[in-house]
Amino acid sequence: MDHAFDVPPTDRELLDFAVGLATRAGQVSAQGFFGEWGSRRKEDGTEVTEIDLAVEELVRNELARHMPEDGIYGEEKGSTAGVSGRR
Repeated sequence: MDHAFDVPPTDRELLDFAVGLATRAGQVSAQGFFGEWGSRRKEDGTEVTEIDLAVEELVRNELARHMPEDGIYGEEKGSTAGVSGRR
């Protein structure tokens, strides 16, 4: 354990999964960047686009499939409880 930061060592498989998922999310975002997409205002007055929702849905679905015991916190859909202690 790295005592300077008190974090566990990096799990290479988890890191590879995270990088792959971030790449896929970036591709979804990039595809919509120049396209036609709708948006609306959230209750707090900020804008949310269809692309924002699609990216979060992708990430949530993949996290739930690969790490079903982990919690998830997202900007658009809030928290999903987990039991692993990781979020």
